[in-house]
Amino acid sequence: MSAQKHAYLLLVHTSPAQVRKLLELLDDPRNDLYIHIDRKAPFGPDALSGCCRRAGVHFIEPRRRVNWGGVSIMRTTLDLLKAATAEPHAYYHLLSGMDLPIKSQDEIHAFFDAHPEREFLKLWPVEPARAHRYQYYTLFPEGQHFFLTNLLNNLVKGILIALHIRINKGINFHFAAQWFSISDKFARYVISQEGWLERVFRHTGTCDEVFLPTLLMNSPLRHRLFDPTIHFEKQQVVDPVHLGNLRLIDWTRGKSIRHPWVFLAGDWDLLMSAPYFWARKFDERIDEQIIDRIYAELKG
Repeated sequence: MSAQKHAYLLLVHTSPAQVRKLLELLDDPRNDLYIHIDRKAPFGPDALSGCCRRAGVHFIEPRRRVNWGGVSIMRTTLDLLKAATAEPHAYYHLLSGMDLPIKSQDEIHAFFDAHPEREFLKLWPVEPARAHRYQYYTLFPEGQHFFLTNLLNNLVKGILIALHIRINKGINFHFAAQWFSISDKFARYVISQEGWLERVFRHTGTCDEVFLPTLLMNSPLRHRLFDPTIHFEKQQVVDPVHLGNLRLIDWTRGKSIRHPWVFLAGDWDLLMSAPYFWARKFDERIDEQIIDRIYAELKG
């Protein structure tokens, strides 16, 4: 059994009963759990107390108001990393409260023991159509999910584009899925670059998919990026877009570009056969049966 400890960084905003099941599946003496509960959530740490007996559990304060696409996501992720790096961990895994593991903790720890000093992000091709996120000033970075502020953001960007007034010149930007598993060395490097990240991304849009891959690929640690084509060459690959971060996320059946597919009871075989360690997303309000079945399987 691995002696190295892992840190789980959890972004929680809803469904405390479902989150409790996630925490119980992560409850292992080899894990420490660092939990941020969105300030908008109608519950606090008390709603999640008592469900872990073996893992260390830490709630992050102060609680931030986290908005879709906002810089608040980057800042909260940095808060979690700063708390978790107070003591060394072999790996740091970012999950949402609507994720679940689909492999046992023994399997997860064995894999990371076998792949030390690797960074697990899934980079996407940089598309010119997305460049406006970081090349042009976003007036209300926390307001992209709201009609009026998003309208004002687009109006201001339209003017700046017409006038060729750009920000963040000379930076080689990269895209990746928000969710990651990173080593202790890179986690500490990220924290050391907090000032640079704030200067570059504080007036950008949807930076949660940009800040970490940009930092990694412009750092001396870029050679540590995990290559999934080697390890998973002969295994079933359900969603190669997200294979690099070891998470099963189904965008092909999602309702929109903002929302991936919510797994249902009929997805059981897919979830159990996929070569991933975690999956998202699940919602007890849509299908509680699949959550309970995974819980029973991994707890059994």
